[in-house]
Amino acid sequence: MFSMTGYGRGESEQNGRTLVVELKSVNHRFLDLGVKLPRALLFAEDHIKKLISSRVSRGHIDVFTTYSAPKDQGVLSLNKAVAESYVQMGKELSAAFGVKDDLTASSLLRVQGVVEEGVASVSEEEVLALVTEATNRALDSLLKMRDTEGKAITADILSKLDEVERLTGVIETRAPMVAAEYKTRLGEMVREALSGADYDETRLLTEVALFADKCAIDEELARLHAHIGHYRKILSTEPTAGRKLDFLTQELNREANTIGSKANDAAIAENVVLLKCEIEKIREQIQNLE
Repeated sequence: MFSMTGYGRGESEQNGRTLVVELKSVNHRFLDLGVKLPRALLFAEDHIKKLISSRVSRGHIDVFTTYSAPKDQGVLSLNKAVAESYVQMGKELSAAFGVKDDLTASSLLRVQGVVEEGVASVSEEEVLALVTEATNRALDSLLKMRDTEGKAITADILSKLDEVERLTGVIETRAPMVAAEYKTRLGEMVREALSGADYDETRLLTEVALFADKCAIDEELARLHAHIGHYRKILSTEPTAGRKLDFLTQELNREANTIGSKANDAAIAENVVLLKCEIEKIREQIQNLE
């Protein structure tokens, strides 16, 4: 089983161009991707999403990228937005303080950021090759961490399942005693009420049988055992079944609730409370699994 939380980093370099991809993953019901890219890589967003979705099925994943490329020393470009900001600020200063606005084109060209060196041209195919390599390396790192954490969570869930099974066994042992004890109590009450006179044993047995049928929990206990076995099978054979286990946990809780409402016995009720506590702990851990 894989956890849904983790971090991965991948780097790729080619012809002086370097791309670093970082992935941060947290719990989410479905696969939700937040991709942050520099302008030069915006065209690669769908490609990155496809790479991730091919290897991850659940979790919110933030994607961060850092891209650097060699400058083309022979190509200069004018950043008009930066230049316009400086011109506007010059006008505002002149109006606010009554000073001369002596900004010239030559002085503006010397302001940092107004003139930019062009980036050496490169094809989208070359950049996509960098993106693919860096993203897959980041995914390898992320999945390794998710696998390690997933194994720890699985071990914890299995430990709690053992306790659920133990408590189920305790309830199973106690269940047959409930009707027998009820028969004894009922017989004593009848004898006391009739002051030792004879009473209809058949009527007493019928009443006990009705009580036993009303508080019978054999089917619920059998389903609990089946769910526990199914749980263990999924944990050992399916790497990404968090949603399925969530539904199965609801079934465990439903059977525990039914047992608690039918049993009509203090000892069973006490163990049902403990049982539900363990199931809730399992439910909390399941939220972390893919």
